[in-house]
Amino acid sequence: MKKNPRLHLILMLAAAAIAGSGPSAAAEDTGKAWKASQPIRIVVPFSAGGGSDVAARLLAQGLGNSLGEPVIVENKPGASGAIASDLVYTAAPDGYTLLLGTADTQAMNPHVNKVRYDSLKYVPVAAIAKVSYVLVGRPDMPAADTKALVALAKEKSLTYGSSGTGAAADIQMRMFDDAAKIPNMLHVPYQGVAPAFQALVAGQVDLAMIPVALVAQYRNKVKFYGIASMQRNPAIPDVPTLAEQGFPVDGDPWVGLLAPPKTPDAVANAIAERVAKVLAVPENQKKLREVGMTPYQGTRSEFTEFYRKDYDKWEKAIKSAGITAQ
Repeated sequence: MKKNPRLHLILMLAAAAIAGSGPSAAAEDTGKAWKASQPIRIVVPFSAGGGSDVAARLLAQGLGNSLGEPVIVENKPGASGAIASDLVYTAAPDGYTLLLGTADTQAMNPHVNKVRYDSLKYVPVAAIAKVSYVLVGRPDMPAADTKALVALAKEKSLTYGSSGTGAAADIQMRMFDDAAKIPNMLHVPYQGVAPAFQALVAGQVDLAMIPVALVAQYRNKVKFYGIASMQRNPAIPDVPTLAEQGFPVDGDPWVGLLAPPKTPDAVANAIAERVAKVLAVPENQKKLREVGMTPYQGTRSEFTEFYRKDYDKWEKAIKSAGITAQ
């Protein structure tokens, strides 16, 4: 059959147009290195001032310098992190909208509350740190230590604040209730960890699980009872773990960077490489440790594996403890 030169030319042009139809497709199909060309935003599921916010702003500064584009931190608190998670879940998978994900929002909340996003469809980019929580009481709490606190909680109904039902602070407090056999603790949810801590300082709630990152500098403001981890935290080394005191609560949540579903590997890898460089700076590691965080060191593939295993871990733990939405 004789070829039609004009038809052949049209087909070639069409194929070329399809192959180069979008930057994301090019990055994914050809392996071309991704480079930022516009501002990037990191959406934080909690209000400003909390541990996640501290990590996001430290990362934003370093990433902005490395990528040559502004990196903006945008706080979207509410619904135990679901508002921010939904926003990023439906964002374009182009690397310009990222989620400061946490164990609260991605591994715990979906097993307690009905959410519209599927945690396992996000693209893990980079882990940032692990976060230790500490059980603290209002300034005038009469219980001097954890055993006295447990006795008090069994005599009268105490209240505790958190960033929402299904958040790490809520889950860990319920784990403490279970370990101490406290039946009647009343949960008061807030729009973030920082507001919950402010309510505690003001005496509006009795107790709260607060990230060491936020509370370490307020030793003279609130009562410290125990670390919700199996190891003490170097930021407050004299505070024992709850486990040491006979109440095993093991729940160090993580903080990490996630991208929307279907984000190309070329994009995620490019961002992950720069995050690793930011976190490798000794001064940045020092800043994270000063606020009670343990910097994460590992590859993107290691974080991806950890992310999926952590999701499964909390699903089993929450179901085993019988934790449901209140």
